[in-house]
Amino acid sequence: MKNKSKGVAYFLWLFLGLLGFHKFYLEKHLMGIIYFFTAGLLGVGWFIDLFTLGNQVDAYNALHQDSKQQQSQQQSQNIVVNVGTDSVLPKTSAEKQIRQLTEENPQLSLRDIVAKTSLESEEAEKALERMAAKGMIREIVDPSGKKLYDAS
Repeated sequence: MKNKSKGVAYFLWLFLGLLGFHKFYLEKHLMGIIYFFTAGLLGVGWFIDLFTLGNQVDAYNALHQDSKQQQSQQQSQNIVVNVGTDSVLPKTSAEKQIRQLTEENPQLSLRDIVAKTSLESEEAEKALERMAAKGMIREIVDPSGKKLYDAS
């Protein structure tokens, strides 16, 4: 809904105010009907509106602006449900994830490890370095020049 204009309200007040058109414009239908049948409360209400119409328009706009904001807030509220696996299952260490993979295939590339575990590339590299230092795996280069990690 658009805001009401003071200019339009005063225009209606001046030319059709005794019939209550400015009241209908501000959606004060009951007062509009009363003005229509009483000639603006015998002109007294019409004259008082000269001084109060600006505030009536402001009040209308403020009332409807609040309802617009509430509607947009209600429409834009999202429900976010965080389901963290950390709280449900203990996090498996990088070394353990890599050892589980080597049970299936004793030779793995870094790409295989990142693709089949929850590890990021840097985390997997650090874990492989630690495992190599402990003698759990060894680095090998296949004939095509690809670096593999062997756990056999």
